[in-house]
Amino acid sequence: MKKLKNFLDIENNMKLLIKYLPASLVHSITTRKAKNYEKFKKYFLNLDPETIETLREKYLLYTFHKNAKTIPGYKKFLKKKKVNLKKIKTIKDFQDKIPETNKHNYVFKAKKDITDLCIDGNYKKINMLVKSSGHSGKQCYWARSHKENSFGQTSLSIGLDENFNISSKKTLIINGFVLGSWVTGITFNEFASAHSPVINTGPNKEEILETIKEIGNQFEQIMVTGYPPFIKDLVDYGNSVRFPWKKYKINFGAGGEAFPEAWRDYIAEKSGAKKIRSGFGASDIGILGGLETNDTVFIRRLTEKNKTLKKELFGDLQDTPMLFQYPLNLYIHTNKKKELIFTTILPEAVQPAIKYNLQDIGGTVSYKDMQKILKKHNIERDFTLPLPFLYIAGRADGPVKFQAFMIYPENIEECIYQNKEIANSTTGNFRLKTKLTKKYDAVLQIEFQLKKKLMPSKRLELQYKKLCTQTLKKVNGGYNITQKRVKKKAEPKIILYEHSKYPYKSKIKNVYS
Repeated sequence: MKKLKNFLDIENNMKLLIKYLPASLVHSITTRKAKNYEKFKKYFLNLDPETIETLREKYLLYTFHKNAKTIPGYKKFLKKKKVNLKKIKTIKDFQDKIPETNKHNYVFKAKKDITDLCIDGNYKKINMLVKSSGHSGKQCYWARSHKENSFGQTSLSIGLDENFNISSKKTLIINGFVLGSWVTGITFNEFASAHSPVINTGPNKEEILETIKEIGNQFEQIMVTGYPPFIKDLVDYGNSVRFPWKKYKINFGAGGEAFPEAWRDYIAEKSGAKKIRSGFGASDIGILGGLETNDTVFIRRLTEKNKTLKKELFGDLQDTPMLFQYPLNLYIHTNKKKELIFTTILPEAVQPAIKYNLQDIGGTVSYKDMQKILKKHNIERDFTLPLPFLYIAGRADGPVKFQAFMIYPENIEECIYQNKEIANSTTGNFRLKTKLTKKYDAVLQIEFQLKKKLMPSKRLELQYKKLCTQTLKKVNGGYNITQKRVKKKAEPKIILYEHSKYPYKSKIKNVYS
């Protein structure tokens, strides 16, 4: 009896419990601890990285088999693909034998309604719906439950503590993300407000500055969040009206888009911010797909100076990818195309992503491997969070992110064929890009190949710009929101090439600059 009691001593034997107990019992223990933030933080940070990965893999197989039997739409999907569930016993089985899902082959195939993709097909388990922009204006909806969001709250709080010490400092969080049915703004508020007061201004520059001016001195620090282009716009606007940034202890939390380290330096210089940290997420997998930490920023900056280290970590990627650490709610691996595949492994997830391809290019690096690679370069560092690393380099399927929303090639094709003169002037070849100007402003750039014997002209360029802007507003909900907010800054930059001078071989290739 005494031996059993000692074995069940959760604090001292968690490694053994995770290894030998069924996933359902381990989850019960973890869930109880997660109800108390301080207890969960202590428990979580005391787990070694290998134990966390054992737990992650155990959750993966447990939730997969559970979801395969209880989600109506997924049961049909596996039956159609002739998957034998009895043969899925290991992580390798899951990776090799289970087909990928995506919006087209799975989400948009729901036969009844959104409950077809939910556990038990039960509408009552849904507490929140969020949406993401899709091709040609078709929205994609995802269901969430309070139980899965409570884990997100705790995990985000640990990340905010790691970066900004919110548990020990009196902190005001200003939520500058777009509010409404898009995932980031409303979900970030729910998660962040668990441990710090949040004011939901949305991307309103005047209101944010007014809030800081009126109550900023009541807090030890202020954290302003938003998409990178908005944060840059906010800082520049503040300086233009002589706002005293350095009077307040301000940090920034970004998300939704990649940026170079030079952008981080620019924001720090112009605002006096000590820390600027980013996060990764999506409506499909939740906002907590990955968080920048002090360690990830340190490593990313090293790779911009050390090309050998960069290649060892990220392969042959031209630009430096964003680097995050990712929490326990996801299992992430890559396919042969280096596309990231996401699986939601929380048993509480009401509409989980299962081997879901977001079509982001990137990879993962384990905690142990990251330490080994750094040590090889004479860099020794003990990471604060016992979590693996995730790097993201861009999209594989053609769209680009602009102001945190996806712009799809199909949207541009609709622009072309709305007007006979435009349609007759181009070969149909184009390249879609997002770029940063020398002043770090985000620009949507579209480059077109003209037909033979046609020459670029200012008149034709303006015609393309007008048509693209009008059409994008109609077919892309995210762009429509952006255009209403930033107006002329949302208008695409159009570049027209003579037929023989078009510099790209492929029809559509996404480039992140």
